[in-house]
Amino acid sequence: MREWRLTKSKEYKLYTTNKNSEQIGERDIYYEPVLPDKDFVKAKLIKANLSCLDIAAFLGKGDFEYPLIPSRSAVAYISESYDSGLEQGRKVFLSPYAPSSKGELKIRSYNTNGYLGDYVYVPLDSVYQIPEGIRDDDVLFVEDIAMAITVLNKLNIEKGEYIILQGASYQNIIIAQIAIYYQAIAIIVDTNDERLEVAANLGVYYTINVNDSEKMEKIIEITSGKMVDKAICHIDINTNIDDQITLVKDGGKIALYGYDITCKNIKTDITAVFNKNLEFIGIHEGMENIPSAINMLANGIVKTDGLIESTTPFLNILEIMKASVGKTNYYKTTITFE
Repeated sequence: MREWRLTKSKEYKLYTTNKNSEQIGERDIYYEPVLPDKDFVKAKLIKANLSCLDIAAFLGKGDFEYPLIPSRSAVAYISESYDSGLEQGRKVFLSPYAPSSKGELKIRSYNTNGYLGDYVYVPLDSVYQIPEGIRDDDVLFVEDIAMAITVLNKLNIEKGEYIILQGASYQNIIIAQIAIYYQAIAIIVDTNDERLEVAANLGVYYTINVNDSEKMEKIIEITSGKMVDKAICHIDINTNIDDQITLVKDGGKIALYGYDITCKNIKTDITAVFNKNLEFIGIHEGMENIPSAINMLANGIVKTDGLIESTTPFLNILEIMKASVGKTNYYKTTITFE
């Protein structure tokens, strides 16, 4: 077993359970694995996700406690099932959510260790079986789909409602697909035509470039002059929500969601919030909807083609983290263990 640990900001060290000095690499450090204190399995990683939280931890931005193992979620095979009843070799999703015995919900790679190792011991309450036929890359989006379902449920999305999403990020595109499945009308706005094209290719009918001089006229036309009922702000890519507030009708709702829960930079003029009697909702996890997310993938409701930007080998973690610094992650960055 080998795993990367972030021992302090900007410093990764590679740990191994291999005691044979001839097989330990020059940079490997020996460790004894700590087993979970509840029923668990041993999983062999296939691919893992890196998130904006991993970048924040790498840069030391936030209340992280080191050492910390990055990567909040992953797709894996069951290597050792022990008494779990799970079939050895079964493909599973490893959840970012770690319920504690005290009722706390910890987030992997934030306030508990993540999955950046070739093998990991995982409590059963973080392991979800994946039906046959779902691609490995699709499994990496299970949390994102669960988050999308949660956001839309919290907003009480209804048939025929207009929803605007600022930024054609992979997460917003997934939310838009599910909103359309719920028979709402999703509108994605962005500054980049290529990202908007990706959204359109995945079934988002209404996409608008915010630099379009007729942006407002188009939204008025789409909504028949009513403006949008609800707005969704992805905090990992947005620092200003003035546009969403402007476009939402009086009495509307705005959802703020994302993974970077260290984020403190959202800015807006709240005058319109009061004048329009708007309601804000914050969402940072979607644990209860993971089974529904897997079901949506199995039934082809959500498509993820083109939403992974890069896939990097396990041993090259430092290179990809340095390349991600200062970058807005509109698409996924993943790690492969092959």
